[in-house]
Amino acid sequence: MRQGRTPSGQSTLVIVHGLGDRASSWEKFVALMQPDVAVLALDLPGHGEAPPARDYHYGSLVEHVAAAVRGVDRFALLGHSVGAAVAWLFAGRNPARVTRLILVEPAAPHQSRFIHSPTPEPRHPFTYASPGDALLAMRAFDLSVTEQEIRRDYRARPDGQWEPAFDPAIFPPLVEDAKTLGEQFRRELAAIVAPTLIVRGERSMLRPEQAEEILAELPRGRLVAVRGGTHFLHRQQPEELARLVREFLAAG
Repeated sequence: MRQGRTPSGQSTLVIVHGLGDRASSWEKFVALMQPDVAVLALDLPGHGEAPPARDYHYGSLVEHVAAAVRGVDRFALLGHSVGAAVAWLFAGRNPARVTRLILVEPAAPHQSRFIHSPTPEPRHPFTYASPGDALLAMRAFDLSVTEQEIRRDYRARPDGQWEPAFDPAIFPPLVEDAKTLGEQFRRELAAIVAPTLIVRGERSMLRPEQAEEILAELPRGRLVAVRGGTHFLHRQQPEELARLVREFLAAG
């Protein structure tokens, strides 16, 4: 868990990162939100500096967020990718605590692309011979990735291969939940009372019709597409994402 250093009494923004990511990847975005907003960026279990967990189902991830924000009364909540699904579940179950909700490139478990996915093995599907190979692969999705970030976000295995530095045991529970809890995810979206902003990149894996489907379930939602944006908006275009979030928070 990482907290932006801001004056006391400021509004608070809680960030829930996506699958395979970590709180520290949001450092540029956090710096752009200061000093007006206090930012609390969380490491989900098995990611970043957080230890692995026994249970990686969405309900347990929501409980992890609840424990991390126990001392914060009301706050804005931002989730990215899988973290966006965790965020909207929290917001739907805790309507009095979430003042505003931002879903960045949300992964929607109830959509068909997740429901029909085979349950994966608890291992990383891709490994690389070196950090340089991992860097080349990641730059196909995000040109802003640096070798320093690769060495932070990947780890060497005993066989010499490099794999992402998060617990792959998270894969099966998330896909299982997508198969069995689809209608619950829809109900939680409809239960959100906070104004909600969906942000997608024009060149992302989240198709426009999928974003519109999420929007249609929200009582008070709106959708913004970032020109030229990819799935990793917080790394690729932190300035634009920070501008959108600042404007949304300032709208009251």
